[in-house]
Amino acid sequence: MSTFIDMFAGAGGFSEGFLQAEYKGNYFDFLLASDINPTCEVTHYIRYNLQLGLNTAFLTKDISDPDFIEVLLATIKHKFGNKEIDVLTGGPPCQSFSLAGERRKNDKKDDLFSYYLKVIGTLKPKYFIMENVAGILTKDNGRIKERILREIRNIVDYSALDRFIKSVEKGMDINHSSITELNLCIKILKIWQENNRLIEERRNDYLSILENLDAENLSTTQKSFLEASLFENKNTIANSILEELCASLSSQLVDAFRNDKQTTEDERNVIRQAVSLISKTTLLNKLQHEIKKQINTAQLKRSIYKTQFDQITDWLNLESIIDIAKTQCDKIISNSTNSKAKAVLSYIKLALEIIPEGPYATVQRVKDLITENDIEYPNLESDLKAISLYKIAKPMILHASDYGVPQNRVRVVFIGCRNDQNLITSIPPTVTSSEKVTIEEAIGDLNYIEIGSHPLNYDSAFYAKFKKTKKWNIMRYQDGSLSADKESKTYIEWSRQGRLNPERFPNLKKEDPSYSKANSMAEFKENDILRAKLQNHETSNHNELVQKRYEIMRKYGGYQEAKEAEPDNPLMETKKRNYTVLNPNDQAPTITTMPDDFVHYAANRSLTVREMARLQSFDDSFVFQGKRATGGDKRKDETPQFTQVGNAVPPLMARAIAMEILKNIK
Repeated sequence: MSTFIDMFAGAGGFSEGFLQAEYKGNYFDFLLASDINPTCEVTHYIRYNLQLGLNTAFLTKDISDPDFIEVLLATIKHKFGNKEIDVLTGGPPCQSFSLAGERRKNDKKDDLFSYYLKVIGTLKPKYFIMENVAGILTKDNGRIKERILREIRNIVDYSALDRFIKSVEKGMDINHSSITELNLCIKILKIWQENNRLIEERRNDYLSILENLDAENLSTTQKSFLEASLFENKNTIANSILEELCASLSSQLVDAFRNDKQTTEDERNVIRQAVSLISKTTLLNKLQHEIKKQINTAQLKRSIYKTQFDQITDWLNLESIIDIAKTQCDKIISNSTNSKAKAVLSYIKLALEIIPEGPYATVQRVKDLITENDIEYPNLESDLKAISLYKIAKPMILHASDYGVPQNRVRVVFIGCRNDQNLITSIPPTVTSSEKVTIEEAIGDLNYIEIGSHPLNYDSAFYAKFKKTKKWNIMRYQDGSLSADKESKTYIEWSRQGRLNPERFPNLKKEDPSYSKANSMAEFKENDILRAKLQNHETSNHNELVQKRYEIMRKYGGYQEAKEAEPDNPLMETKKRNYTVLNPNDQAPTITTMPDDFVHYAANRSLTVREMARLQSFDDSFVFQGKRATGGDKRKDETPQFTQVGNAVPPLMARAIAMEILKNIK
């Protein structure tokens, strides 16, 4: 049995798919989920703890909180001891990467993948998955994609890096080598080593002291004060090796320009000040994080202050500081006749290039220098492989409809494996282009519902009538593939009966699915649960005008088509433009968080939560908790059912990923 943790879990699309997957007796044990939204915790608790009887933990916390990893580690240890995490799944929120939406500078969500990679570097799972929208590949002309791949490669095995550094230094001693660039690279690799040591040391000390605080007879206020003080100290300790290097560079600069009248002090200070700022990288990062946090907390998205705050984060950005300093180095070098000063500036510029590139790229520099200078290193290739902790192929573009999902949802997945595991380069489709599940095949049995109604059971008479149509005859396996086998069912039957193994989850048959109106665990009361055969199948109470507008759109096949056919029809005067009339014989477009984006193919209404869940490939027994819909400021604290559905990873696509991991994991 392999273990997994689901980050940015939302409703639980990844979790569902991973729990469905089984291969040659191996399957996944679901340890923990994490998400910032408290309503998602209610959905998870009822599904996984109450309904399935699992011991899964849930951490409701912002991954960008500076103490997130400490709290996560403490939760895992308290709940599961020292159990190894085999797989980490996650889809950092993608609104700012989406091709459809506005891309915002300093959107907090742009950096969430970086926090996710820090969790990966801490837990060191055998495999990790990062899912996002296709827009991430073109964001900032591809720079975001390259940054992700670079940061993945920079998750290094520091014990292997330590062996590498010692072997290089030994080879340099044997060869009596004093190569300037090589020595500089080794110094900078030691900075990365020290940074990792400080992080681990501070984290362990922080957790240990917090445990002791719990044992002390202190008031809540005193504990909060001490915890905040510890926390402040934990995140501001400087890297002494980095400070020593920067102090050395600054001293060399001052010495090289002593009595030099060609270059003004102000010109030189641009470089000296940059070096001083770099030595305080921890502080700069903290300031930048706090300002970005304030931009989002104060909702400055369209504020007159936004440009000013963006400028602050630009100037605090280490890359910006280094770019200015490197340009100044080039300028002074080209205008100076002082050979000593030019040599020192070239050395400083080299340091400025190496410092931000990360340990992986610096190790590659060292490798090239070792080869160029014939430095003895017998086990170079094997040691290099051990340093980079994760292998990754290029990002994969997955089409949900290729995995039995009745939806044309396109997603990008980064799948990395630890260097002791098999690399996964593709997720084989489970259906061909002619075998894809259609909309009517998925939700046709649910269209007995009236406007403004909320049935809690299926309509057997409507169901019997629907079974006689051609759509009912398409028999499939659990993964959506076609089959005439006795174990096969229709898509609707799989949805109604469930795709989870009943032998592993016997609780599913004991009670009807449960619903709670609670938007957080603080509001949740088990005796307020409503149990029913069918949940989340409620229609909006459309007025007559809306119904007639839907009727016209259905007649012509869409809003724009209806507008062109009847340009003077007052029913088509609406601020909303992005309606999609569903085609029963095709797949749905990407399911979003807005229910009125879609018009039912055979009724003058929007879709229900259950119909949208079917189009995402959720089983009917999976119930989305909390309010059906919400708006305005309440969206900060509540995650309504429609949002939970629209933001989810389709379980059948997640299942296909999980199956490929089970086939490869060691």
